[in-house]
Amino acid sequence: MKTLGERLAQAMTETGFQSQTKLAKAAGIEQSVISKILAGGSKTSRHSGKLAAALGISADWLINGAGSMFGGGDSSLQKVDVSKLVKVYDENGDTGEVVTWFAEVPDHYRAYFIKRNTGIAQAPTGAVVIVNPQQKPATNDLVLTSISGVISVFRYHISGDGAGFLSVDDPRIPLASVRSPEDVVGPIMQVFIPELNK
Repeated sequence: MKTLGERLAQAMTETGFQSQTKLAKAAGIEQSVISKILAGGSKTSRHSGKLAAALGISADWLINGAGSMFGGGDSSLQKVDVSKLVKVYDENGDTGEVVTWFAEVPDHYRAYFIKRNTGIAQAPTGAVVIVNPQQKPATNDLVLTSISGVISVFRYHISGDGAGFLSVDDPRIPLASVRSPEDVVGPIMQVFIPELNK
């Protein structure tokens, strides 16, 4: 294989990427970049590393044709699908870290690690929650809150006049009114609980 385009075409075939669109999404680049490379219009690409990671192949092989497509050694290279990466946030905002989620989620979704008891059984300490900060919560939604610098999870309620209230699972604890709309980050869309307490 002499050109980047030829190596990319072979790698797509051997790794099962039959669609430029799917590869572009997995690599986090525009489909037109892949089309240009495959057509021979690009001898090099600043996106080669992202393409190699999405394909699970050696970047050195893709870029230079050196070595083996799948790298050396006993272990194969792990594919990285950036369409499943979610930015991690905490009480201070974007941490600069990402987590790989189980499925593709919209770019504006956020991941939060629950570090304390929330009073909500579906979001215990250690859970990872995916939040949609662009969606308004509805009654009975689980929501992530940031109140006085503390991240927590509550069940959301709306009164007849549109005011928001928060509750936990224990019915003995009264509803708390939402003091500011900014306190509610957004509804929780998905939850991962790594280990249930015994």
